[in-house]
Amino acid sequence: MDLSPLLKPQSVAIVGVTDDFSTIGGRVFKALVNHGYKGKIFPINSEHKQVGGIRCYPRLSDINSEIDTILIAVEGKEATMAIEESGKKKIKSAIIYSTSFIKHGEEARLENERIVDLAKKYDLLVCGPNSVGIVDFHDNITMSSSQFLDLPQLIPGKIAFVSQGGSLGEAIINRAQDNGIGSSYFISTGNEVVLELSDYIEYLLDDPHTSVIIALMEGIRDAEKLLHVADLALEKKKPIVVMKVGRTAAGRKAVNSHTGLMAGTDAVYEAIFQQKGFIRVFEPDELYDTASMLARNSFPKGNRIGIVTTTGGGSVILVDKLTEMNMVIPELASKTDRELSKIIADFGLIKNPLHLTSQYFSDPLLFPKVLEIFSRDENLDAVIIVISTVSGEQSKEIAKHIIRTAESFDKPMLTWWSGGNLSAPGMKILGESWVPFFTSPDQCVVALTSPIRYGKFLENHFGEKAPPLSISSSSRERIEAILKGSGSILTEDLGKEILSGYGIPTTSEKLSRSLDEAQKFAIEIGYPVALKIISPQIAHKTEIGGLRLSIGNEEELSLAYNQILDNVKKHSPEAEIKGVLVQEMAKPGKEVIVGIIQDPQFGPMIVFGLGGIFVEVLKDFSLRHAPLKEREAWAMIQNIKGYPVLKGVRGNSPCDLTAIVRVLMAVSQLAVDFQYSISSMDINPLIVYPDGQGVKVLDCLFVKKYQ
Repeated sequence: MDLSPLLKPQSVAIVGVTDDFSTIGGRVFKALVNHGYKGKIFPINSEHKQVGGIRCYPRLSDINSEIDTILIAVEGKEATMAIEESGKKKIKSAIIYSTSFIKHGEEARLENERIVDLAKKYDLLVCGPNSVGIVDFHDNITMSSSQFLDLPQLIPGKIAFVSQGGSLGEAIINRAQDNGIGSSYFISTGNEVVLELSDYIEYLLDDPHTSVIIALMEGIRDAEKLLHVADLALEKKKPIVVMKVGRTAAGRKAVNSHTGLMAGTDAVYEAIFQQKGFIRVFEPDELYDTASMLARNSFPKGNRIGIVTTTGGGSVILVDKLTEMNMVIPELASKTDRELSKIIADFGLIKNPLHLTSQYFSDPLLFPKVLEIFSRDENLDAVIIVISTVSGEQSKEIAKHIIRTAESFDKPMLTWWSGGNLSAPGMKILGESWVPFFTSPDQCVVALTSPIRYGKFLENHFGEKAPPLSISSSSRERIEAILKGSGSILTEDLGKEILSGYGIPTTSEKLSRSLDEAQKFAIEIGYPVALKIISPQIAHKTEIGGLRLSIGNEEELSLAYNQILDNVKKHSPEAEIKGVLVQEMAKPGKEVIVGIIQDPQFGPMIVFGLGGIFVEVLKDFSLRHAPLKEREAWAMIQNIKGYPVLKGVRGNSPCDLTAIVRVLMAVSQLAVDFQYSISSMDINPLIVYPDGQGVKVLDCLFVKKYQ
């Protein structure tokens, strides 16, 4: 979608402009004039002949010139009328600042719908309502009432900021400008009745002034569009840094399965972010800190970090935080050790982190020499320099040394100014340079690790495609018949039949309709066996006594069979009994759960976790959007906290992880193939045996979509 008429207008009209620069219309006009907008401005207000020395028109229809964008600073129906007049005049785009459209009630709803209808009728690009506006920092197109535009000069840069938050977005962009961090765009999306966050991101992916996009996200209306834009961003290798607010699971829809109860809204968003390469941060300051690192440096080649420090305590803090983020603090190369030994022979241990202590005060040439040798080390992918207790001219010299060294090497170099005089001139020099500069270890670590992970993600992303899993036409026809002919909840035998169609191993079993059949099937399968009631009305068998395990002979089977039927008649007398399932008693192994949920926004999501309390109480599970790539299936297994249990700990044999991956891939394809028929599905438990011995489904539950 070409948004250039909206984002790069050659002419604008302002409806609701006044000479009172405290009003929205007045502030927008003032910002355009003060920052030197090069296009034509057409103020519209019937009560003014001119505003700020520029002719003011009574009505939009009085303007004979072509207009790219109309800026609407009036409320309610007046704003809607302005949209309609814009369409008739063939204006291409509009920004609506009005807040009246966010009110609840029938009138506000109808006005929003009216805007949507008019936008479709006249092919009009609409930002808002309730937008703070749009700013192009490179061309000084300041179509916003935001107070940060009171700054005498804007700082252009390579970071585009798209915000669904109004005042919070203003605060973040204001802080970035105050800190000397440049931007290419600030876009406040408002209520998004027409254009939404994904539309702006897609346009910015082709913007030559933008190398990184940051997004303050509250929610997504069109999930498919977001997924499409995420794929485009990966193709163009433009990182998207996102801060998602509203992380509670409120509004989660309860369904009749374990996996359906697990995935709150934020868990689904987190899965999408991980899978699609979004770089997620959790604090406002981290948005621009991380984006600045991505914009100023190429991605580090690995996760091996070197630290040069003037404070021992500071280096300990960094090492702890980096290690928690799976970064490596390697030993220095032998060549580095030899070269450093020549210039700091009396210093002490030469290692990583390298602590200079107070020695760098007495020798002004020591710091640059050490920095150059250290940065050249082949074992290091990035270098962090920790500075403390310096001020005045010395801080300026240190800053200059850091910048010169950083310019000489292609590996990222960051600075954490950990203490001393935070207003030292050296800090100002670093802040104005392209060397990433931070005042806290957390900011420093987040900013460094994000591009490392993004670079690794890109490397893996382009090396693999999701192979489709095909099933036979007869299996597909049978599955379609099962889903069409059964009730809202599938019985276990039918669920396992579906899974078998996708090549997922299940227990040997037969459905008996009499005690004689059960005894016959038990002999065929081989004792010991399990008995399970099969009824469309009974999803969970244990609670009503519809399950018996480890039945060792015919006498035990006869007793168990009758007990199950008696229990069902007592607890669920209305239940339709299809029969009693005679099932092999699978040998023990590790229990995991694999499932499907159909998220209302993103569609089919795959769930994986350890069984039992791990998933139901501890909420230790991972989510991914289907279809899965094999790499993503492996990541699902490795991302749960219980992964060491599967990998093998304390002498236990490792589980057959490859077999789990095959099941995840098969379930992923099942979820895609029948996303309009299956609401949710549990395999619980899936028994996993030692490496090379496979897996087996013990039980499953399918819940159909209402059709």
